[in-house]
Amino acid sequence: MKARVGLKDIAQEAGVSVVTASLALRDAPDSNTQARVSAARREEIRQIAARMGYRTNAAGRILKSKKISDIGLLFFEETEQIRGHAGFTDLNIQVNRICRRNNIRYQLDWFDPIREPDGIPAILTDGLVGGVLIAGCPFGASERFLAEQINIPFVRIDEEGQYCVLQDYITPLREALAYLNATGHRRVGLINGPKMFRRFRETERVFLEEATRYHWDEPEGRIFTIPPYDDFVKNSILAERAIFERPDFADAVLVASGIQASGILPLIHRRGLKVPEDVSFVSIATEDWETERAIPRLTAVEANHARLAEEAVSMLRELMETGNVRRPRVLIPEKFSIRDSVINRSVSF
Repeated sequence: MKARVGLKDIAQEAGVSVVTASLALRDAPDSNTQARVSAARREEIRQIAARMGYRTNAAGRILKSKKISDIGLLFFEETEQIRGHAGFTDLNIQVNRICRRNNIRYQLDWFDPIREPDGIPAILTDGLVGGVLIAGCPFGASERFLAEQINIPFVRIDEEGQYCVLQDYITPLREALAYLNATGHRRVGLINGPKMFRRFRETERVFLEEATRYHWDEPEGRIFTIPPYDDFVKNSILAERAIFERPDFADAVLVASGIQASGILPLIHRRGLKVPEDVSFVSIATEDWETERAIPRLTAVEANHARLAEEAVSMLRELMETGNVRRPRVLIPEKFSIRDSVINRSVSF
């Protein structure tokens, strides 16, 4: 069976971006389309599309006859990373739960902007949803499309945007750092996530602020930043070495994400160090079910995806129904949970 011709095929044949092809094939070009794509170029692209047998999705015709109330949930993430992304898994479960409860139909989509920097997720263009929740970081053509061309409402989850629902991880992170200080830790390390994400940029900033306030020992030299979309095992080994191979190794470490914590914990044990007797361990940017299953159970800063999903779905539905929202930016507090992986070093045994 012959595969359906899509926008990407048209763009490749015409030698243009997917965004330009999408603009050229619009039934009623607006002033922005006319400014970006000349009439001659638009006609050329439309002729190429006709020759290749391109047909607009049936959803386009549906949209003309009735309002689409379905919502989409779109994850931007690298192919290998998404398979173990606990946060996205939990978010999907929570959105599914809310939609079932409220009799809302929703579609799930995932797009890898690393592999397809010139591509656009189909869920944004095929007309099958009336609005979309977006998690993760788009870039390239998809980022430009969201900024300039998308014609359905969308809400960003845990990244800044015109309409966004964000996790307040700063307050519980400060709680975690204060707890380490109160329990006598002075050589605290940080194994942080990629700085392309707002969360991890803010994590390093707050870590250094609090370390300075508590007069901790050489905090700048005890930070390891995991590169984006790189080898997990290699980076786990490099991170553990950076924090624990120095003579004055860390007496506590914060590790970003539950999956990264699962890579660092066994390496610490293999070095002959015990958690928490020799090294206290705090997981951040993680889920409660990940930290509860670790040995020992991890003290952690954990997401509240149930509340995050509730607010995001509510904001998107309000935006779809009214074209505006009362609160375009909502903060959901994360939770600091004390378990078994931190010891009080102020107490003499």
